[in-house]
Amino acid sequence: MARLPRRSFLALATAAGLAAAIGLGVAFREHTRNALTVTNRSGLTITSLEVSLPWETLRFEPIAAGESVSRSFRIASDAHFAIEGELADGTRLRAAEGYVTNGQYGEEVRIEVGPGGAIQLRQQRR
Repeated sequence: MARLPRRSFLALATAAGLAAAIGLGVAFREHTRNALTVTNRSGLTITSLEVSLPWETLRFEPIAAGESVSRSFRIASDAHFAIEGELADGTRLRAAEGYVTNGQYGEEVRIEVGPGGAIQLRQQRR
């Protein structure tokens, strides 16, 4: 088996180390990312929906019946989610649910909009 010249070996080792570091960085970011998913089980289209934290508002529009849409969000301080929107028949959606704390990461928040605009929020660590 032929031996690699020292310079080629160092270049190969450096490239492998860099690829591993990038892979670990991507895996860490994905693990620590906060995700919010809205699922529409209302039977009607959600014409607009805003999920707000004091530092960020996530907008979803429209969301067809049976559809789920996800977004990433960040946590900058302690707060709850303010949810406001409207169904295709004019039913208003409004709730203040859940709670996040500065320093949390990897949160998975699921908001389900049910018949009549009923809102259920579930939250857990990813």
